[in-house]
Amino acid sequence: MRTVATMPPATSHSRPRPPPRHRSPSPPLPRSPWSSLAPPTQTSMSRSIGCPRRVRPSPPALARLSPAGRALTRRAAAPPLPHGRSTFFLGCVGSDAHGRLIEDALVDRGVRLDRLQRIEATPTGHAVVMLQENGQNSIIIVGGANMWGWPDEVEAEDLEVVKEAGIVLLQREIPDRVNLQVAKAAQRANVPVILDVGGMEGPLPKELINLVDILSPNETELARLTGMPTETFEQITHAVMKCHEMGTKQVLVKLGEKGSALFIEGQEPIRQPIITAKRVVDTTGAGDTFTAAFAVALVEGKSKTECLKFAAAAASLCVQVKGAIPSMPERTTVMKLLDSL
Repeated sequence: MRTVATMPPATSHSRPRPPPRHRSPSPPLPRSPWSSLAPPTQTSMSRSIGCPRRVRPSPPALARLSPAGRALTRRAAAPPLPHGRSTFFLGCVGSDAHGRLIEDALVDRGVRLDRLQRIEATPTGHAVVMLQENGQNSIIIVGGANMWGWPDEVEAEDLEVVKEAGIVLLQREIPDRVNLQVAKAAQRANVPVILDVGGMEGPLPKELINLVDILSPNETELARLTGMPTETFEQITHAVMKCHEMGTKQVLVKLGEKGSALFIEGQEPIRQPIITAKRVVDTTGAGDTFTAAFAVALVEGKSKTECLKFAAAAASLCVQVKGAIPSMPERTTVMKLLDSL
C-alpha cells in the first residue's frame, strides 16, 4: 500500500547541453622586480539570491552541502516510520550534481522514485539554510526544477500514484496549479491531503483550501496567511478561525518550542507540548519531520491525540542531530522515546 504521495513530476523537451569549454594555456606573465610571488586567490563561486523580505546580514561563514528541502525532508522522514508501507516521491530534479545527491539521499532512506523526473536545462531546486549556534535557522528557497519544470497538465500515471496513496502531503515549493490538480485527484479517490503552507508567500487559492483535509502552517506562516497576529495562543486561535472561514476544517499549527495544536472546526483544540530534547543541535527539518510523522500515525489509524504525540517525539529526536535528512529518526527510536515518557 502506498503511504505518502506528493507533487507529481513533469516531462520536458530537453535542450542539449552546450559543449564544455576548454581552458587554453595562458601566456607567461612578464616578470616584475616588484613581484616574484603570486598570492593564492579565492576561486569559489559566489551566488546572489534575490529575496522578497529582509534576512539579517552577517559575515560570510564556511558551510557544508547536504540534501534538504521541505518536500525532500518530509519524504525522507516518512519511510522509516510506517509498518510495511511505501513512500513515493513525485517531483522534479535537475540533471546536475544536486539532483544526484537528492536521489541518493532518498534511495538511502527507502523512498520510491518510480515517478521522479530529471529535467534537463533546469537546475535542481535548493534551499540556503543559515544555521546558528543555538540550532535555530533562517532559510532562503530557490525553486529550480520542482518549481519551474511542470507541464500544464499533470500526467495520468502520476495521478494514479496519488489515487492509490494512503495520504498525500503537499507543500508550496511547487506551483499551486500542480497542487490543485493533485488535491482534486486525491479528493475523488477519498485520499486525505495535508497541505504545508510553507514555500510561496502569496495567498492560497480558495479552491485549493477547500480541497485539503488538514492545513498545516507554523505560527509565522499562519500570520502571513491570515494577516493576523499570532503571538499568543488566543491570537493563534482567532487566526485559525479565519482559516475555517476560508474553507478548511482542520488546521495543524506547529508552534516551535511551544509545541503544536490541532484545531478542528466546532471542537476544542488539541494541544501537544514539546517533548524536551536532551540538546538542540539543529532545528532544520523538525517541522517537516513532525508533519510526516503525524501523517504516518494518521494512516495507521491512531487518534488525533496519539498522532500529535507521535509527531512530537519524532521532532524531538530530529533536533538533536545536525542535517535535515540525517536527523530523521527511525520508528524504533521514536517508540523507545514514547515508551520512556
